[in-house]
Amino acid sequence: MLLINERESREVVVLAFRAAKLTEQVIVKAIQAYLNSRGDEPVHHGKMKLKDLMQLDQGAKMMEMKADAIGGFKRIAGKYNIDFAVAKDKSKEPPLFQVFFKARDEDVITKAFNEYVAKRTKKAEKQPFKKTLEKLQEKADILNKTNIAKDKHRTMEKTL
Repeated sequence: MLLINERESREVVVLAFRAAKLTEQVIVKAIQAYLNSRGDEPVHHGKMKLKDLMQLDQGAKMMEMKADAIGGFKRIAGKYNIDFAVAKDKSKEPPLFQVFFKARDEDVITKAFNEYVAKRTKKAEKQPFKKTLEKLQEKADILNKTNIAKDKHRTMEKTL
């Protein structure tokens, strides 16, 4: 009688194992079906074409920037996940860039621009290293000339 219970318990364990494996396969297939039904293209954030930005149906606002400002702004826009498009306005000299944003991101855009402006002003206030080095070199030259003059004067006094 004991042998029959052992055999039945083994069969139950095997059946439970097969059922667990079956549900795992079913779950994996369900997840794959969901991912396939979502669409081929993932959601894109950051810099995009103007046409793609306009297709998002949220309206767009525009700001003008100089060419040297675009690179720094791209990094900050990427940090805040801002969707934007850049168009070059060739009618003005030097050419300006028009940066378009989705209107719903207005608060995030304001925060990003404030950070960008703070970085630009900090960079503008900072004196270039070469100029600082030149000033220090001039001071060193002046000090060296006065020290040489003092040394000459002392040696003359000792000889007399």
